Amino acid sequence: MVNLIGKVIEELRSSIELFEAFRHEEGLMQLSSVVLEIDHYLKQSDDDLLLKLVPIDRASLGKRLKAVKGELVSVIENFSSTAP
Repeated sequence: MVNLIGKVIEELRSSIELFEAFRHEEGLMQLSSVVLEIDHYLKQSDDDLLLKLVPIDRASLGKRLKAVKGELVSVIENFSSTAP
């Protein structure tokens, strides 16, 4: 979980910088990378030691991560369809 958070924060920061620099295609690639990171984590979350040590509802965490993923996919699709 800690690794996911660190990677996602860095990639989201990078994607924002790319969009601000009008490097939209690269920004979309960064957002896609975040989606892949979330997918990868969800597939391996049962092995996450932090979740075994901390009383976190795994089902709720999974739903929240899937919701974030869905929002990012929506942004990617919307931006891709309106990009020149």
